Amino acid sequence: MAQAGELKLGTIATWETGIYGKSAAEIVMYQKSTSHIYFVNGALPSVEVIRLTTDGKAEFITRLALAKTESPTSVAVRDDLVAIAVHDESIRGRPGKILFFDSSHQRVGEVKAGFLPDMVTFSPDGRYVLAANEGEPHGDYDPEGSVTIIDLHSGIGNATPSTVAFADFDRDILTGNGVRIAPGKRFAEDAEPEYITVSADSRTAWVSLQENNALAEINIPLARAEKVIPLGLKDHSQPGNALDAVDGDGIHIVPRPLFGMYMPDSLASMDHEGKTFILTANEGDARSEEIKLSKAKLDPAALNPEQKKELGGLRLSATDGDTDGDGDIDRIQTYGARSFSIFDADGNLVFDSGSDFERITADRLGKSFNSDNAAGESGDSRSDNKGPEPEAITLGRIGGQTYAFIGLERVGGIMVYDVTDPHAPSFAGYHNSRNFDAGPGVENAEDMKNAGCLGPEGLAFVAEEDSPLKKPLLLVACEVSGSVEIVRIN
Repeated sequence: MAQAGELKLGTIATWETGIYGKSAAEIVMYQKSTSHIYFVNGALPSVEVIRLTTDGKAEFITRLALAKTESPTSVAVRDDLVAIAVHDESIRGRPGKILFFDSSHQRVGEVKAGFLPDMVTFSPDGRYVLAANEGEPHGDYDPEGSVTIIDLHSGIGNATPSTVAFADFDRDILTGNGVRIAPGKRFAEDAEPEYITVSADSRTAWVSLQENNALAEINIPLARAEKVIPLGLKDHSQPGNALDAVDGDGIHIVPRPLFGMYMPDSLASMDHEGKTFILTANEGDARSEEIKLSKAKLDPAALNPEQKKELGGLRLSATDGDTDGDGDIDRIQTYGARSFSIFDADGNLVFDSGSDFERITADRLGKSFNSDNAAGESGDSRSDNKGPEPEAITLGRIGGQTYAFIGLERVGGIMVYDVTDPHAPSFAGYHNSRNFDAGPGVENAEDMKNAGCLGPEGLAFVAEEDSPLKKPLLLVACEVSGSVEIVRIN
Protein backbone atom coordinates (compact mmCIF):
# COMPACT_ATOMS: atom_id res chain seq x y z
CA MET A 1 0.00 0.00 0.00
CA ALA A 2 1.43 3.36 -1.03
CA GLN A 3 1.70 6.00 1.66
CA ALA A 4 1.11 9.74 1.43
CA GLY A 5 3.63 11.40 -0.87
CA GLU A 6 4.51 8.19 -2.72
CA LEU A 7 3.97 7.48 -6.38
CA LYS A 8 1.31 4.83 -6.87
CA LEU A 9 2.37 1.99 -9.15
CA GLY A 10 -0.01 -0.72 -10.30
CA THR A 11 0.35 -3.61 -12.73
CA ILE A 12 -2.16 -3.24 -15.56
CA ALA A 13 -1.04 -6.04 -17.90
CA THR A 14 1.42 -8.93 -17.98
CA TRP A 15 2.72 -10.79 -21.02
CA GLU A 16 3.54 -14.39 -20.15
CA THR A 17 5.96 -16.40 -22.28
CA GLY A 18 5.04 -19.56 -20.36
CA ILE A 19 8.77 -20.35 -19.97
CA TYR A 20 9.84 -20.30 -16.35
CA GLY A 21 13.29 -20.16 -14.79
CA LYS A 22 15.11 -19.94 -18.14
CA SER A 23 15.64 -16.20 -18.71
CA ALA A 24 12.69 -15.84 -21.09
CA ALA A 25 12.40 -12.08 -20.39
CA GLU A 26 15.65 -10.23 -19.77
CA ILE A 27 15.88 -6.79 -21.39
CA VAL A 28 12.86 -4.71 -22.42
CA MET A 29 12.55 -1.55 -24.57
CA TYR A 30 9.72 0.61 -25.90
CA GLN A 31 9.21 2.16 -29.35
CA LYS A 32 6.94 5.18 -29.10
CA SER A 33 6.17 5.45 -32.84
CA THR A 34 4.49 2.01 -32.85
CA SER A 35 3.71 1.39 -29.13
CA HIS A 36 5.72 -1.80 -29.60
CA ILE A 37 7.57 -3.43 -26.72
CA TYR A 38 10.71 -5.41 -27.57
CA PHE A 39 12.16 -7.91 -25.15
CA VAL A 40 14.96 -10.46 -25.19
CA ASN A 41 13.83 -14.03 -24.68
CA GLY A 42 17.02 -15.86 -23.76
CA ALA A 43 15.28 -19.21 -23.50
CA LEU A 44 14.36 -19.64 -27.19
CA PRO A 45 16.51 -17.49 -27.89
CA SER A 46 14.76 -14.62 -29.67
CA VAL A 47 13.66 -11.01 -29.55
CA GLU A 48 9.88 -10.82 -29.24
CA VAL A 49 7.59 -7.92 -30.00
CA ILE A 50 4.35 -7.20 -28.19
CA ARG A 51 2.09 -4.15 -28.24
CA LEU A 52 0.26 -2.29 -25.54
CA THR A 53 -3.25 -1.40 -26.71
CA THR A 54 -5.13 1.75 -25.75
CA ASP A 55 -7.35 -0.30 -23.45
CA GLY A 56 -4.33 -1.51 -21.51
CA LYS A 57 -3.85 -5.01 -22.87
CA ALA A 58 -0.70 -6.68 -24.16
CA GLU A 59 -0.88 -8.53 -27.47
CA PHE A 60 1.71 -10.48 -29.43
CA ILE A 61 2.99 -8.91 -32.68
CA THR A 62 5.93 -10.94 -33.95
CA ARG A 63 9.28 -12.53 -33.26
CA LEU A 64 12.29 -11.00 -35.02
CA ALA A 65 14.05 -13.28 -37.49
CA LEU A 66 17.45 -14.32 -36.11
CA ALA A 67 19.80 -17.01 -37.38
CA LYS A 68 20.43 -20.07 -35.21
CA THR A 69 23.94 -18.79 -34.47
CA GLU A 70 22.66 -15.36 -33.35
CA SER A 71 22.00 -15.56 -29.61
CA PRO A 72 20.60 -12.20 -28.38
CA THR A 73 21.57 -10.56 -25.11
CA SER A 74 20.26 -6.99 -25.37
CA VAL A 75 18.00 -4.70 -27.39
CA ALA A 76 17.84 -0.91 -27.79
CA VAL A 77 15.41 1.36 -29.63
CA ARG A 78 15.86 4.83 -31.12
CA ASP A 79 12.98 6.27 -33.16
CA ASP A 80 12.30 3.70 -35.92
CA LEU A 81 15.60 1.83 -35.53
CA VAL A 82 16.11 -1.24 -33.36
CA ALA A 83 19.58 -2.52 -32.39
CA ILE A 84 20.13 -6.05 -31.07
CA ALA A 85 23.34 -7.41 -29.56
CA VAL A 86 23.97 -11.06 -30.48
CA HIS A 87 26.82 -13.52 -30.13
CA ASP A 88 27.69 -16.93 -31.55
CA GLU A 89 27.70 -19.40 -28.67
CA SER A 90 29.31 -22.12 -30.80
CA ILE A 91 32.60 -20.29 -31.49
CA ARG A 92 35.48 -19.88 -29.04
CA GLY A 93 35.13 -16.57 -27.22
CA ARG A 94 31.60 -15.95 -28.53
CA PRO A 95 32.25 -13.25 -31.16
CA GLY A 96 29.40 -10.79 -31.49
CA LYS A 97 27.69 -8.29 -33.74
CA ILE A 98 24.97 -5.67 -33.62
CA LEU A 99 21.92 -6.30 -35.81
CA PHE A 100 19.67 -3.49 -37.01
CA PHE A 101 15.93 -3.73 -37.74
CA ASP A 102 13.47 -1.09 -38.86
CA SER A 103 10.06 -0.42 -37.33
CA SER A 104 8.44 -2.92 -39.72
CA HIS A 105 10.75 -5.59 -38.24
CA GLN A 106 12.90 -6.02 -41.35
CA ARG A 107 16.64 -6.51 -40.95
CA VAL A 108 18.47 -3.54 -42.45
CA GLY A 109 22.07 -4.21 -41.50
CA GLU A 110 24.64 -5.63 -39.12
CA VAL A 111 28.01 -4.49 -37.73
CA LYS A 112 30.72 -6.53 -36.07
CA ALA A 113 31.18 -6.17 -32.29
CA GLY A 114 33.56 -7.66 -29.72
CA PHE A 115 33.33 -10.86 -27.72
CA LEU A 116 29.98 -11.46 -26.02
CA PRO A 117 28.27 -8.07 -26.40
CA ASP A 118 26.02 -8.04 -23.35
CA MET A 119 24.44 -4.60 -23.54
CA VAL A 120 23.65 -2.23 -26.41
CA THR A 121 22.44 1.37 -26.30
CA PHE A 122 22.00 4.45 -28.49
CA SER A 123 23.54 7.81 -27.66
CA PRO A 124 20.92 10.49 -26.87
CA ASP A 125 21.48 12.18 -30.25
CA GLY A 126 21.06 8.87 -32.10
CA ARG A 127 24.39 9.13 -33.89
CA TYR A 128 26.20 6.35 -32.01
CA VAL A 129 25.42 2.82 -30.96
CA LEU A 130 27.57 1.46 -28.14
CA ALA A 131 27.95 -2.13 -27.01
CA ALA A 132 29.52 -3.45 -23.81
CA ASN A 133 31.47 -6.54 -24.86
CA GLU A 134 31.70 -8.53 -21.66
CA GLY A 135 34.24 -11.07 -22.88
CA GLU A 136 33.48 -13.57 -20.14
CA PRO A 137 35.68 -16.70 -20.06
CA HIS A 138 34.49 -19.36 -22.51
CA GLY A 139 35.95 -22.74 -21.73
CA ASP A 140 39.73 -22.33 -21.47
CA TYR A 141 39.67 -18.99 -23.30
CA ASP A 142 39.25 -15.59 -21.62
CA PRO A 143 38.88 -12.93 -24.33
CA GLU A 144 39.50 -9.27 -23.57
CA GLY A 145 36.55 -7.11 -22.65
CA SER A 146 35.93 -4.04 -24.79
CA VAL A 147 33.39 -1.46 -25.92
CA THR A 148 32.22 -1.20 -29.54
CA ILE A 149 31.24 2.23 -30.88
CA ILE A 150 29.30 2.40 -34.15
CA ASP A 151 28.96 5.80 -35.85
CA LEU A 152 25.70 5.95 -37.82
CA HIS A 153 26.36 9.43 -39.24
CA SER A 154 26.71 8.07 -42.81
CA GLY A 155 24.03 5.40 -42.44
CA ILE A 156 24.07 1.77 -41.38
CA GLY A 157 25.39 0.60 -44.75
CA ASN A 158 28.53 2.72 -44.30
CA ALA A 159 28.94 2.22 -40.57
CA THR A 160 32.18 0.76 -39.31
CA PRO A 161 32.87 -0.17 -35.69
CA SER A 162 35.57 1.29 -33.47
CA THR A 163 36.85 -0.81 -30.59
CA VAL A 164 37.68 0.69 -27.22
CA ALA A 165 40.17 -1.63 -25.53
CA PHE A 166 41.85 -1.53 -22.12
CA ALA A 167 45.32 -2.88 -22.96
CA ASP A 168 47.07 0.44 -22.21
CA PHE A 169 46.08 0.47 -18.55
CA ASP A 170 48.77 -0.66 -16.11
CA ARG A 171 47.64 -3.29 -13.62
CA ASP A 172 49.83 -2.03 -10.76
CA ILE A 173 48.68 1.57 -11.10
CA LEU A 174 45.02 0.53 -11.20
CA THR A 175 45.23 -1.77 -8.19
CA GLY A 176 47.13 0.94 -6.31
CA ASN A 177 44.18 3.25 -6.97
CA GLY A 178 41.71 0.67 -5.64
CA VAL A 179 40.57 -1.06 -8.84
CA ARG A 180 39.91 -4.74 -8.21
CA ILE A 181 41.76 -7.12 -10.58
CA ALA A 182 41.85 -10.91 -10.25
CA PRO A 183 45.21 -12.43 -9.27
CA GLY A 184 47.39 -13.29 -12.26
CA LYS A 185 45.24 -11.40 -14.78
CA ARG A 186 45.99 -8.47 -17.04
CA PHE A 187 43.43 -5.73 -16.64
CA ALA A 188 42.31 -5.95 -20.27
CA GLU A 189 41.66 -9.65 -19.82
CA ASP A 190 39.98 -9.25 -16.43
CA ALA A 191 37.70 -6.35 -17.39
CA GLU A 192 34.15 -7.44 -18.29
CA PRO A 193 32.13 -4.37 -19.39
CA GLU A 194 28.59 -4.84 -18.14
CA TYR A 195 26.47 -1.76 -18.83
CA ILE A 196 26.76 1.67 -20.49
CA THR A 197 25.25 5.07 -19.83
CA VAL A 198 25.88 8.08 -22.09
CA SER A 199 26.06 11.78 -21.26
CA ALA A 200 23.35 14.11 -22.52
CA ASP A 201 25.73 15.64 -25.08
CA SER A 202 26.54 12.15 -26.50
CA ARG A 203 30.29 12.67 -26.08
CA THR A 204 31.10 10.65 -22.95
CA ALA A 205 30.10 7.17 -21.83
CA TRP A 206 30.54 5.48 -18.48
CA VAL A 207 30.79 1.71 -18.41
CA SER A 208 30.27 -0.51 -15.37
CA LEU A 209 33.16 -2.91 -14.79
CA GLN A 210 31.24 -4.87 -12.22
CA GLU A 211 33.79 -7.42 -11.06
CA ASN A 212 36.47 -4.70 -10.91
CA ASN A 213 34.25 -2.50 -8.68
CA ALA A 214 34.92 0.35 -11.08
CA LEU A 215 33.65 2.49 -13.94
CA ALA A 216 35.42 3.21 -17.21
CA GLU A 217 35.08 6.65 -18.80
CA ILE A 218 34.97 6.58 -22.61
CA ASN A 219 35.53 9.45 -25.04
CA ILE A 220 32.97 8.54 -27.71
CA PRO A 221 34.15 10.64 -30.72
CA LEU A 222 37.75 9.48 -30.16
CA ALA A 223 36.72 5.90 -29.26
CA ARG A 224 39.15 5.92 -26.38
CA ALA A 225 39.06 4.86 -22.72
CA GLU A 226 40.16 7.93 -20.78
CA LYS A 227 40.29 6.52 -17.26
CA VAL A 228 39.17 3.78 -14.92
CA ILE A 229 37.40 5.02 -11.79
CA PRO A 230 37.47 2.89 -8.60
CA LEU A 231 34.25 3.02 -6.58
CA GLY A 232 35.62 2.15 -3.16
CA LEU A 233 33.92 0.35 -0.29
CA LYS A 234 30.76 0.80 1.75
CA ASP A 235 31.32 0.61 5.51
CA HIS A 236 28.52 -1.51 6.97
CA SER A 237 29.64 -0.71 10.51
CA GLN A 238 28.00 2.70 10.15
CA PRO A 239 24.37 2.81 11.41
CA GLY A 240 22.99 4.18 8.13
CA ASN A 241 24.63 1.28 6.27
CA ALA A 242 23.34 -1.53 8.48
CA LEU A 243 22.43 -4.88 6.90
CA ASP A 244 21.01 -8.30 7.70
CA ALA A 245 23.95 -10.65 7.15
CA VAL A 246 22.53 -13.85 8.66
CA ASP A 247 20.02 -16.26 7.10
CA GLY A 248 17.12 -17.84 8.94
CA ASP A 249 17.11 -15.77 12.13
CA GLY A 250 14.38 -13.31 11.21
CA ILE A 251 14.89 -9.63 10.49
CA HIS A 252 18.05 -8.26 12.08
CA ILE A 253 19.29 -5.18 10.22
CA VAL A 254 22.25 -4.06 12.31
CA PRO A 255 25.70 -2.53 11.76
CA ARG A 256 28.43 -5.09 11.13
CA PRO A 257 32.23 -4.86 10.74
CA LEU A 258 31.92 -5.59 7.02
CA PHE A 259 32.67 -3.70 3.82
CA GLY A 260 30.56 -3.90 0.68
CA MET A 261 32.08 -3.64 -2.79
CA TYR A 262 29.56 -1.57 -4.80
CA MET A 263 30.05 -3.61 -8.01
CA PRO A 264 27.19 -2.03 -10.00
CA ASP A 265 25.32 -3.81 -12.76
CA SER A 266 23.01 -1.30 -14.48
CA LEU A 267 23.79 2.41 -14.76
CA ALA A 268 21.87 5.58 -15.56
CA SER A 269 23.01 9.19 -15.85
CA MET A 270 21.45 12.62 -15.47
CA ASP A 271 22.43 16.27 -15.68
CA HIS A 272 21.86 18.67 -12.81
CA GLU A 273 23.02 22.30 -12.76
CA GLY A 274 25.43 21.67 -15.61
CA LYS A 275 27.05 18.57 -14.11
CA THR A 276 26.61 14.89 -14.94
CA PHE A 277 25.80 12.32 -12.26
CA ILE A 278 25.93 8.54 -12.58
CA LEU A 279 23.41 6.32 -10.81
CA THR A 280 24.32 2.72 -10.03
CA ALA A 281 22.37 -0.40 -9.04
CA ASN A 282 24.82 -2.05 -6.66
CA GLU A 283 24.21 -5.73 -7.29
CA GLY A 284 27.64 -7.32 -6.74
CA ASP A 285 29.05 -10.28 -8.63
CA ALA A 286 31.48 -13.03 -7.64
CA ARG A 287 33.83 -15.19 -9.59
CA SER A 288 35.48 -18.34 -8.28
CA GLU A 289 37.04 -16.46 -5.36
CA GLU A 290 33.78 -16.43 -3.37
CA ILE A 291 33.96 -18.25 -0.03
CA LYS A 292 31.86 -18.61 3.10
CA LEU A 293 33.20 -16.76 6.09
CA SER A 294 33.46 -19.99 8.09
CA LYS A 295 36.00 -21.26 5.54
CA ALA A 296 37.99 -18.04 5.19
CA LYS A 297 41.39 -17.37 6.72
CA LEU A 298 40.67 -14.33 8.86
CA ASP A 299 43.02 -12.21 10.91
CA PRO A 300 42.11 -12.79 14.59
CA ALA A 301 41.35 -9.08 14.96
CA ALA A 302 38.83 -9.03 12.09
CA LEU A 303 35.99 -10.51 14.16
CA ASN A 304 35.53 -11.77 17.68
CA PRO A 305 34.69 -15.49 18.10
CA GLU A 306 30.96 -14.81 18.59
CA GLN A 307 30.78 -12.70 15.43
CA LYS A 308 32.70 -15.29 13.45
CA LYS A 309 30.29 -18.02 14.49
CA GLU A 310 27.19 -15.92 13.82
CA LEU A 311 28.40 -14.78 10.37
CA GLY A 312 29.72 -18.19 9.27
CA GLY A 313 27.42 -18.40 6.24
CA LEU A 314 28.24 -14.94 4.88
CA ARG A 315 29.68 -14.89 1.34
CA LEU A 316 32.86 -12.87 0.96
CA SER A 317 35.89 -12.55 -1.28
CA ALA A 318 38.88 -14.75 -0.45
CA THR A 319 41.22 -12.56 -2.53
CA ASP A 320 40.44 -9.13 -1.06
CA GLY A 321 41.02 -7.47 2.28
CA ASP A 322 44.57 -8.54 3.18
CA THR A 323 45.56 -5.00 4.11
CA ASP A 324 48.91 -5.84 5.72
CA GLY A 325 50.08 -8.49 3.24
CA ASP A 326 50.48 -11.31 5.75
CA GLY A 327 48.21 -13.79 3.94
CA ASP A 328 45.01 -13.49 5.96
CA ILE A 329 41.92 -11.29 5.62
CA ASP A 330 41.93 -8.16 7.77
CA ARG A 331 38.97 -6.40 6.09
CA ILE A 332 35.95 -8.51 5.20
CA GLN A 333 34.71 -7.52 1.74
CA THR A 334 31.30 -8.69 0.57
CA TYR A 335 29.61 -8.46 -2.83
CA GLY A 336 27.39 -5.51 -3.67
CA ALA A 337 26.13 -2.70 -1.46
CA ARG A 338 22.39 -3.60 -1.23
CA SER A 339 21.60 -0.08 -2.42
CA PHE A 340 21.65 2.38 -5.28
CA SER A 341 24.22 5.14 -5.38
CA ILE A 342 24.84 8.43 -7.12
CA PHE A 343 28.39 9.37 -8.12
CA ASP A 344 29.67 12.50 -9.79
CA ALA A 345 31.52 12.24 -13.10
CA ASP A 346 34.83 11.79 -11.25
CA GLY A 347 33.56 8.86 -9.18
CA ASN A 348 32.99 10.73 -5.92
CA LEU A 349 30.07 9.32 -3.92
CA VAL A 350 27.27 11.89 -3.73
CA PHE A 351 24.49 9.69 -2.29
CA ASP A 352 23.86 6.12 -1.24
CA SER A 353 20.51 4.68 -0.14
CA GLY A 354 22.23 2.97 2.78
CA SER A 355 20.08 0.32 4.42
CA ASP A 356 16.83 1.59 2.88
CA PHE A 357 16.15 -1.39 0.63
CA GLU A 358 16.34 -3.96 3.41
CA ARG A 359 14.57 -1.71 5.92
CA ILE A 360 11.66 -0.92 3.57
CA THR A 361 11.20 -4.49 2.32
CA ALA A 362 11.32 -5.76 5.91
CA ASP A 363 8.62 -3.28 6.87
CA ARG A 364 6.35 -4.07 3.91
CA LEU A 365 6.97 -7.76 3.30
CA GLY A 366 7.52 -9.08 6.82
CA LYS A 367 8.53 -12.74 6.78
CA SER A 368 9.13 -12.58 3.00
CA PHE A 369 12.02 -10.13 3.52
CA ASN A 370 15.22 -11.16 1.68
CA SER A 371 13.49 -13.96 -0.22
CA ASP A 372 15.08 -15.67 -3.20
CA ASN A 373 13.55 -15.16 -6.67
CA ALA A 374 12.04 -18.60 -7.23
CA ALA A 375 8.33 -19.02 -6.58
CA GLY A 376 7.12 -19.64 -3.07
CA GLU A 377 8.11 -18.54 0.40
CA SER A 378 11.86 -18.30 0.96
CA GLY A 379 12.12 -15.44 3.43
CA ASP A 380 15.48 -14.59 4.98
CA SER A 381 17.32 -16.94 2.62
CA ARG A 382 19.43 -14.25 0.90
CA SER A 383 20.60 -12.26 3.92
CA ASP A 384 24.09 -13.79 3.86
CA ASN A 385 24.38 -13.35 0.07
CA LYS A 386 23.75 -9.84 -1.34
CA GLY A 387 20.31 -9.44 0.23
CA PRO A 388 17.71 -7.91 -2.13
CA GLU A 389 20.36 -7.64 -4.91
CA PRO A 390 19.52 -4.44 -6.83
CA GLU A 391 20.04 -5.23 -10.52
CA ALA A 392 18.33 -2.75 -12.87
CA ILE A 393 17.97 1.03 -12.83
CA THR A 394 16.30 3.54 -15.12
CA LEU A 395 15.17 7.17 -14.91
CA GLY A 396 11.95 8.93 -15.81
CA ARG A 397 10.49 12.44 -15.69
CA ILE A 398 7.03 12.81 -14.15
CA GLY A 399 5.42 16.16 -13.37
CA GLY A 400 8.70 18.02 -13.63
CA GLN A 401 10.50 15.67 -11.24
CA THR A 402 13.14 13.05 -12.05
CA TYR A 403 12.62 9.59 -10.57
CA ALA A 404 14.94 6.60 -10.34
CA PHE A 405 13.37 3.13 -10.60
CA ILE A 406 15.49 0.29 -9.19
CA GLY A 407 14.64 -3.41 -9.67
CA LEU A 408 15.45 -5.83 -6.83
CA GLU A 409 16.47 -9.11 -8.45
CA ARG A 410 15.89 -11.45 -5.50
CA VAL A 411 12.98 -10.37 -3.28
CA GLY A 412 11.47 -8.62 -6.29
CA GLY A 413 9.76 -5.32 -6.76
CA ILE A 414 10.73 -1.81 -7.82
CA MET A 415 12.10 0.89 -5.52
CA VAL A 416 11.35 4.47 -6.55
CA TYR A 417 13.30 7.57 -5.51
CA ASP A 418 12.89 11.23 -6.39
CA VAL A 419 16.40 12.17 -7.59
CA THR A 420 15.58 15.60 -9.00
CA ASP A 421 18.32 16.91 -6.74
CA PRO A 422 21.00 14.17 -6.85
CA HIS A 423 22.47 15.49 -3.61
CA ALA A 424 19.20 14.92 -1.72
CA PRO A 425 17.12 12.01 -3.12
CA SER A 426 14.00 10.90 -1.29
CA PHE A 427 12.12 7.62 -1.21
CA ALA A 428 9.01 7.79 -3.42
CA GLY A 429 7.52 4.30 -3.41
CA TYR A 430 7.89 0.53 -3.62
CA HIS A 431 5.90 -1.72 -5.94
CA ASN A 432 5.98 -5.51 -5.76
CA SER A 433 3.42 -7.65 -7.61
CA ARG A 434 4.91 -10.90 -6.35
CA ASN A 435 2.62 -13.46 -4.73
CA PHE A 436 4.77 -15.05 -2.04
CA ASP A 437 2.17 -17.74 -1.41
CA ALA A 438 2.61 -19.17 -4.91
CA GLY A 439 5.06 -22.06 -4.73
CA PRO A 440 6.91 -24.27 -4.33
CA GLY A 441 9.31 -23.59 -7.22
CA VAL A 442 10.08 -23.11 -10.86
CA GLU A 443 9.21 -26.71 -11.73
CA ASN A 444 5.54 -26.02 -11.01
CA ALA A 445 4.24 -24.10 -14.03
CA GLU A 446 0.81 -23.28 -12.62
CA ASP A 447 2.24 -21.87 -9.42
CA MET A 448 4.75 -19.83 -11.39
CA LYS A 449 1.95 -18.34 -13.46
CA ASN A 450 0.32 -17.07 -10.28
CA ALA A 451 3.56 -15.88 -8.68
CA GLY A 452 3.73 -12.44 -10.31
CA CYS A 453 6.98 -10.85 -11.44
CA LEU A 454 10.00 -12.88 -10.33
CA GLY A 455 13.55 -11.65 -10.87
CA PRO A 456 13.27 -8.11 -12.34
CA GLU A 457 16.14 -8.00 -14.82
CA GLY A 458 15.48 -5.04 -17.13
CA LEU A 459 13.45 -1.82 -16.87
CA ALA A 460 12.21 0.75 -19.37
CA PHE A 461 10.35 3.98 -18.62
CA VAL A 462 7.60 5.25 -20.93
CA ALA A 463 6.84 8.96 -20.64
CA GLU A 464 3.24 10.14 -20.41
CA GLU A 465 3.37 11.80 -23.83
CA ASP A 466 4.65 8.57 -25.44
CA SER A 467 2.23 6.22 -23.71
CA PRO A 468 -0.87 4.85 -25.47
CA LEU A 469 -2.66 5.22 -22.13
CA LYS A 470 -1.53 8.84 -21.66
CA LYS A 471 -0.08 7.83 -18.31
CA PRO A 472 3.60 7.21 -17.53
CA LEU A 473 4.47 3.52 -17.54
CA LEU A 474 7.25 1.26 -16.33
CA LEU A 475 8.06 -1.91 -18.27
CA VAL A 476 9.65 -4.71 -16.27
CA ALA A 477 11.32 -7.79 -17.77
CA CYS A 478 10.97 -10.57 -15.18
CA GLU A 479 13.72 -13.10 -15.81
CA VAL A 480 12.62 -15.98 -13.57
CA SER A 481 8.88 -15.83 -14.28
CA GLY A 482 9.54 -15.28 -17.99
CA SER A 483 7.10 -12.39 -18.19
CA VAL A 484 6.92 -8.71 -19.05
CA GLU A 485 5.01 -6.58 -16.58
CA ILE A 486 3.42 -3.27 -17.63
CA VAL A 487 3.08 -0.97 -14.66
CA ARG A 488 1.07 2.25 -14.63
CA ILE A 489 2.39 5.16 -12.57
CA ASN A 490 -0.19 7.52 -11.05
